[in-house]
Amino acid sequence: MSQNTLTLQLFFEDPIKLKTCQLVYQYLCADNTEQAQRWADKLGAPSLEALWDGEWFNQSVTAAPSHLVLQFDTGTSGDLPLLQIETLFRHGLRAAVLEVFYDQVGETERMHFDQGRWVSRQAFMDANPQWRAVVEPVPQVGEGCEDDDADDRYACSKDPVKPLAVAKLRQQEEKRKREAREAAEAFVEMARAMGKSGKSPVQGLMAVLLLRAGFKGLVHAVVFTVVTVLLFKGFWLWMGLGLVLAVALPLYYMATEHKALRGEDGSDDGDGDADQPGDDGPATVMAAQ
Repeated sequence: MSQNTLTLQLFFEDPIKLKTCQLVYQYLCADNTEQAQRWADKLGAPSLEALWDGEWFNQSVTAAPSHLVLQFDTGTSGDLPLLQIETLFRHGLRAAVLEVFYDQVGETERMHFDQGRWVSRQAFMDANPQWRAVVEPVPQVGEGCEDDDADDRYACSKDPVKPLAVAKLRQQEEKRKREAREAAEAFVEMARAMGKSGKSPVQGLMAVLLLRAGFKGLVHAVVFTVVTVLLFKGFWLWMGLGLVLAVALPLYYMATEHKALRGEDGSDDGDGDADQPGDDGPATVMAAQ
């Protein structure tokens, strides 16, 4: 079964906070929730759920003088540990690096966090040069990696356009998942309704796409009309042209979308005639042989 493997490097400036967090995760990895809760209370965390997801498995924790390394697996649809990272930033965490290996596609992705924000790889290194050797260790000679490839090994960073608070990032991820789930549920309901009425769900999806194309054309016509009326003389001329476009553009976009869905050469309508008598189609050639 496919799964995601996550490695979370946690950096603390306060050694007491580091030790306390270490004890929390060591007890959690040992399934000793009573002791884990005790040390979570000392850390100041609101609950164990804010530090640990019950869906994680194959978990392990490794301690170093300056940081912790937490490793665990999740399902392919598992959430990123953004809530846990957000909670730790409120209780002594200074910086973190999250690495996710997506087993289903065989790809690795890294995210960098500093002072409660998701930042770019370069911004993280600029702010924390003392931890670069830990975050991006250079392979030793003989490990099968050339010096020129050392930097490419960590070039899989997913960087934000600008620094973003972890809390905001978590809210965006929750919204994206919620909208995706609602869209999937809406499509299932539409398919059921069409199944009861004897219509094909594919036809329903095509209708939705055509309506979206028509709406896109209408928006473009409105934008064109507003811009030309504001920038150029001849109010009624541009209003008249805008009304024409409000009819023509949606029809054009819908016709283009319909053509793309059915195939430009209409092959979906002509496939059934390929083996008719009198044609030199595949069936005729095979019969002749």
